[in-house]
Amino acid sequence: MEHDYLIRTELPPRVTDAMIGMRVTSFVVFLASVWFTGTPISYYGMSLNVAASFNFFVVGGVLLLSSALRLWYPLETVGFSWLNAILGIWVFISPWVFGFSNYTNALINTLCLGVVITAMSIISARARRMLGTPLATAYADRQGLEEQEYDFFGSNRY
Repeated sequence: MEHDYLIRTELPPRVTDAMIGMRVTSFVVFLASVWFTGTPISYYGMSLNVAASFNFFVVGGVLLLSSALRLWYPLETVGFSWLNAILGIWVFISPWVFGFSNYTNALINTLCLGVVITAMSIISARARRMLGTPLATAYADRQGLEEQEYDFFGSNRY
């Protein structure tokens, strides 16, 4: 068939569970990115540091776009999670790079966001390898038993 890609196939339960894990962690990164992008507006003194504000808007925008891509296409865009993890490390060290580490509130805010973005991005990237969750395994086993029962008691029964 010419348009096989248009046919929606049902994914196995383990893949669906992994996709849920990827999307949840990517959503947390998305929310943290929204807050990171708005940090110069939230902290009045930060908006006076032009280089830091530019950093917040540019890095925050890239984080927003890449986490949004991870939300829509979780299986195909694992590389964007690694990009988010690298940018999360950059967020963590940015107070010292741009010289606003003496603003305690902004420092704590940026450090917390850096840790959250990095940790959630790594979890999102590795979620594809964590396919054997108990829920998925139990569901797959139950489905397999139902298929075996159908094959055993199927049309050859009578």
